[in-house]
Amino acid sequence: MKEKHYICDKDYSKISQCYLDYAKVKGFHIKPQNTIEYDGVEVSKLTVVKPILIEKVLKRKNERKINSYLTFLVSDEEDDDNETTSLVIDDLERYKIMIMNKYSKFLDKNYIKALLKQVGLVEYQLKEKIALLSEEKTAKKGRGHR
Repeated sequence: MKEKHYICDKDYSKISQCYLDYAKVKGFHIKPQNTIEYDGVEVSKLTVVKPILIEKVLKRKNERKINSYLTFLVSDEEDDDNETTSLVIDDLERYKIMIMNKYSKFLDKNYIKALLKQVGLVEYQLKEKIALLSEEKTAKKGRGHR
């Protein structure tokens, strides 16, 4: 299928079709991860150019990501182990680097500082959880071998 590029602007009643060089457009690039099938235009890449929209999208995205880390932290599942928590800490490190490199271009410095502080607190709590799990593991081993 031939690729088509569209420009959508609410000031104009028409949606115009044109070629757009995305390498030269400065904005935030998003690849939608929508898995719901529908009849209509399939969007494979979206570039948000308006700074206010970029800020709203990134803030919502960051809020969801932090909430997912917090739900993992609060969850009291039996299958939590050091490996799973270590993987989450590695993902958190990757996310922190993404905040500093990619998101800092579009968001306010104070918001970035606050976000990195939240990520640091979650990371600290996850490391404490690993220490607690390893203590419980050694305590169970010690009691069983008496």
